[in-house]
Amino acid sequence: MNVKNFDGFTVYNEDNKYSFIYMDFQDESKFLEGLVSYIFEEENLLLYSELSTGLNFEPSKREYVKLYKNIQYFLNEELMNLTIVDLDTELESVVCEEYEYIKDDKGRLKLQQDKIGKIGEYIFHLILTRYFGYKCIIPKFRITTDRNMSAFGIDTLFYDDEKSEILFGEAKFSKKLANGVFLVNRSLEDYEQNIKEEYLLVLSNDNFNLNSSFLNAYKDKIEVCKTFVEFVEESNVNSIIIPIFIAHGDGNKEAVKKFLDKLNRVNSNKILGLKTKYLLISLPVIDKEKFVDFAIRTAVEKAHEYECK
Repeated sequence: MNVKNFDGFTVYNEDNKYSFIYMDFQDESKFLEGLVSYIFEEENLLLYSELSTGLNFEPSKREYVKLYKNIQYFLNEELMNLTIVDLDTELESVVCEEYEYIKDDKGRLKLQQDKIGKIGEYIFHLILTRYFGYKCIIPKFRITTDRNMSAFGIDTLFYDDEKSEILFGEAKFSKKLANGVFLVNRSLEDYEQNIKEEYLLVLSNDNFNLNSSFLNAYKDKIEVCKTFVEFVEESNVNSIIIPIFIAHGDGNKEAVKKFLDKLNRVNSNKILGLKTKYLLISLPVIDKEKFVDFAIRTAVEKAHEYECK
């Protein structure tokens, strides 16, 4: 197992698996304050709306307005009702533990998605950018037209310009890592179709402001390829990466090896016949509910702070 220090994290790595343990993990109060402060640092909040790295925060009205807009993305949202679906017993037991829900008059579950999903995607974005050095094609929150909605499709879109690889990422936030792995595997069952849809709805959409360097490399091919399969055949993309991010509330620092072992249960199948790499990331937060509460309260405080600037 390799161990590396990064931005207050101790990063444990074994093959394609990573566990990010933030400092003061044995002291819950210090841990929560430290991790939440880190994710809502001004440089990180600005990075979420920009497509470049290495941003420096320079206090000005323009910068504070950007920060205010970005922090609002996590706030003032009602839980969104998802489509009523028929669930098998195993999925129902996991879903009932992870989400608030109600049942309709036929006894079927109507799921509700909470705010923490967006915060999980945001932390995922930071790790892919800051630690791994991948470039964001477009922050998915730009695609939403309603703060009470989640962005459709794949959770994160990134690319590696040096290796000509595109990343289609999936993020989960669960009370237990095992639950997160289970939910990820359910999502991966339809991932080929999701990637095809992502190509049509996002990568081929002229209305979205995609990363300029990504467009410089691939725009000509995108314009003449009707499908993602055609695009892969015509471009120099020879492999794709599926980064999986699971923030979870169980475990402790001594359980890092168990975290990495549990990530082995993610179903790593080849996608669309392409060489497919999986990048598996665990982020323990000690207690999911406490983290959600502290993060939302911190976001509210920062929103008031930026509004007053």
